Amino acid sequence: MLRLQKNGNFNKIRELKTIFLVSYFTFIFIGSLVAQDFPESTSEEPYNMDVNYGNQPTEEAIPAPPPKPPPPPASIRMAQKVVMIGRVPYMSVKEMMGHVKTLLGYLRKEMGVKEVRLVTSKDYAGILEALSRGTIDFAWLGPTAYVLGKEKNAMIPLAKTKLRSGSSYRGVFIARKDSQILGIEDIKGKVMGFVDPESASGYLYPLYILKRSKINPFKDCKKVEFLKKHDLVLSAVLEKRIDAGVCLEDTLGTLKDKTLLEQIMILGKTDPVPSDVIACREDCPLNLREKFKETLLKIKGNPQSEKGAGAGEKLSEFLPVSDEEFNSVRDVLRAIGDIIQKK
Repeated sequence: MLRLQKNGNFNKIRELKTIFLVSYFTFIFIGSLVAQDFPESTSEEPYNMDVNYGNQPTEEAIPAPPPKPPPPPASIRMAQKVVMIGRVPYMSVKEMMGHVKTLLGYLRKEMGVKEVRLVTSKDYAGILEALSRGTIDFAWLGPTAYVLGKEKNAMIPLAKTKLRSGSSYRGVFIARKDSQILGIEDIKGKVMGFVDPESASGYLYPLYILKRSKINPFKDCKKVEFLKKHDLVLSAVLEKRIDAGVCLEDTLGTLKDKTLLEQIMILGKTDPVPSDVIACREDCPLNLREKFKETLLKIKGNPQSEKGAGAGEKLSEFLPVSDEEFNSVRDVLRAIGDIIQKK
């Protein structure tokens, strides 16, 4: 009887061992299957349980960031290139297109490109934005726009325009001779007209002259108006809508009725302002920018430039330029910074 009881206990122990071993190996097998759903991380960062590996639904998929545009090539095929030049109109767009038609045709032929187009914007901010985005290849900029634009985007100056007066120009303070304004100091308490906040000769350089004369037009003048164009400042003075104004010196020569000049008094002139500059992005393809620069600088003495490019109009010349030539603009902007910020 005792022997049977011992044999029964032994059988029960053997059954328990069998159950234990089966359970143990079953647990290991299930664990290996679970591990396959979560691959081992190869990075040093903690494993991210929020990542969707495709077998778990998510409430909202996070869109992937747009791919970055490829960098511009070091060189391009010139024969297939459409060159885009950006410029702020200095007259009506239709009139300006007529003036630059000769230049565009000359550039197309001499550069050996498919086409050269002019793109316009109402202000320099639009031109600089187009240049930074790569919408245009080259930007035709005033000196102030170039200096301010270069602070935000790397640019290379390629050439500057040659004027009748050389490579610089001036703004002039004007008033009517019958206005009893005899000098710059007399504009205190008067209505003063400027061109545009971005204009070097029509605002920024004149503001520098006024500061040296201890005049803040926004505090010392009765009213300040921005008339947007140089010729509109001249017209406003002649028509007595403003008491005094500043405009480009060459604007005086555009009057068709020369007798009107006899009514104008020049109160003073600004310091020389560097002429307009044509610039490109720093990453502009080397062969494109060098060919463009070379073509502009060889206008002088070029037979085609003398007879025009199909329009019978002589081309204006361009001169070499360096960034250091615009340090005077930087000095002026620093000097008048307090007035501009507080106006």
